[in-house]
Amino acid sequence: MNRSELLAYIKDEVAKAALSKNKDAVNMYLVVKYAEQLKDIDPIEFVNLIGRNDSYATEFRKGLKLAQVIEDRGL
Repeated sequence: MNRSELLAYIKDEVAKAALSKNKDAVNMYLVVKYAEQLKDIDPIEFVNLIGRNDSYATEFRKGLKLAQVIEDRGL
């Protein structure tokens, strides 16, 4: 999946998750899952492309850091 497809997929999944009030959890899960592909994207650009507020950029950064911790610890 290329970058545009990935961002569209994440945006769609977060929108679906909002219906069950799980958008933050799903968003974090997808950032962690696809961290390798997302690590070079500017956090503000990411949140704008998936339709989240700029303040969510902090959560995006946390997701990338969590993915790194998981990788480093072999989980």
